Amino acid sequence: MVNTNKKLSGCYRRVLIFLLAVVAVGLIVGGVVYRRVGGPEGGRYWMAERALNGVEKHLLKSKNRPDGISEDQVIAVFANVREASEQRKVNLTSLYTVLKSYQSEFHTTKPSTPEIQAFLIELEKTILRDAVKE
Repeated sequence: MVNTNKKLSGCYRRVLIFLLAVVAVGLIVGGVVYRRVGGPEGGRYWMAERALNGVEKHLLKSKNRPDGISEDQVIAVFANVREASEQRKVNLTSLYTVLKSYQSEFHTTKPSTPEIQAFLIELEKTILRDAVKE
């Protein structure tokens, strides 16, 4: 009985040490990633860029893009917004609102040319005025 208790005690100790090592490694990796992204502010911009990439990918599919809108036009608008986002010169609240409206309205339906033109204009309006290239 005493021998069994010693074996179990040693097993629990090894498992506890292993779990603490895994948690420590996870915290270190999480801290490095957190600093790499730029903290809470960088995380918001990173998520905005991910959402922007998803909407752009959805819009560039030939079945989702209307014939009156060229692929180059879509790429140019998204590139401008992406560049402004990288420089932290975009209104995140407005950007999320515009992207969410696109996703909710056109997730399953193909938008018309005027709808996409209005969307692209609204998307460019999310760039802060002092960030616009002259």
